Amino acid sequence: MSDLPSSLLAVLERATQPDRLGLLIQEALVLVQTVLEHLGEEAIAISFNGGKDCTVLLHIYAAVLYAHHDKSTPSHLRPTPSRSIKVPSAPTASPTSRPLSSSSETPATAPPPLPIPNPTPPSPPTSHPHATHHHPKSDSGSPYPPIRSIYITAPNPFPALDEFVLSCTKRYAMDLYRFGGGMKAALEEYLGCGGGNGVQGVLVGTRQGDPNGEVPILAYTDPAWPQFLRIHPILHWTYADIWDFLLELNVPYCVLYDIGYTSLGSTTNTLPNPLLLNPSSESGWDPAYKLQDASQERAGRH
Repeated sequence: MSDLPSSLLAVLERATQPDRLGLLIQEALVLVQTVLEHLGEEAIAISFNGGKDCTVLLHIYAAVLYAHHDKSTPSHLRPTPSRSIKVPSAPTASPTSRPLSSSSETPATAPPPLPIPNPTPPSPPTSHPHATHHHPKSDSGSPYPPIRSIYITAPNPFPALDEFVLSCTKRYAMDLYRFGGGMKAALEEYLGCGGGNGVQGVLVGTRQGDPNGEVPILAYTDPAWPQFLRIHPILHWTYADIWDFLLELNVPYCVLYDIGYTSLGSTTNTLPNPLLLNPSSESGWDPAYKLQDASQERAGRH
C-alpha cells in the first residue's frame, strides 16, 4: 500500500500526455468519474478476476478514487465528469443489452467538476455459504474507502491467479466477495449476501474482440439478469495498449503472463500460448507482452 499513492498519481499524470496511451487513459478516467458523479461512489462495484484487462481497470479506478479523496492531488490532474457522456437510466422495458461479459480478463471539453456525494459505507455484510469475503483492515492506510468488488472464479482456477487476486485485495483495499459457479448466479448471490447491497453499476474489463465484447460503453444487463449498469472504460483498448499501460506504469500483474499465458481461463482449458514457445528462455516461454499477433491472444484457450 505504501507505494500505491505515487503509482496512482503517475496514472493521472500519464493521462495528460497527448499520445495514444495518454488519451486512452484520460477517456477512461473521465468515463469513470462521470458515472461516479451520476450514481455515487457507494453504488459502484468492480468485477475483478485477476486478468490483465481487469488489472488495468482496477488501477485506473483506484486512480480516480485517489484523485477524489486525496486533497493534495493537483487540481489539473483530477478527472472531471463530461456532460457529453449520457449515463442511461435503469430500463423499464425490455432492453437489447447483453448480460455482464464473462470475458476472462474479460472527449469533448469537460465542464467544471461536479461534487461527488460523500460515500456512505455499504450495509454490514452478511455471511453467505457460497462466498468468501475479503475485507481490508481498518488500518490499511488506504487513501480511499474500500473498493466494492466481486470475483467470479472460473471452474478449476489457477492457484497463482487466486493468489494474485488476494494480493490485490490488500494492495488496493478491496472489499471483495469471491464466488464460484456461473456468472448470473454469482451476481444474484452477491446482491443476496449483502455485499452488493445498493450496487447500481459494475465496472467491467471487457475489450472489443473479447467474447461478448460487442457492447456499448454503458449498458444495462438483460432483464432476466440482476440489474446493473455495465461500465466498460477500456472497451476500445487493444492488447498492445493493455501491456503498454502495465509495463510503462509498472503495475503488478499475475505471474502467469510471464510464462507464456496470454489469456486466462481454467487449468483444464488454458495452456501457454504456442506462439510464445521459446526453449532458450528460463521458463521455456516468452512473456505475454511479446506476442506479436494480437488476434492470437486466445490461442492457448481450448
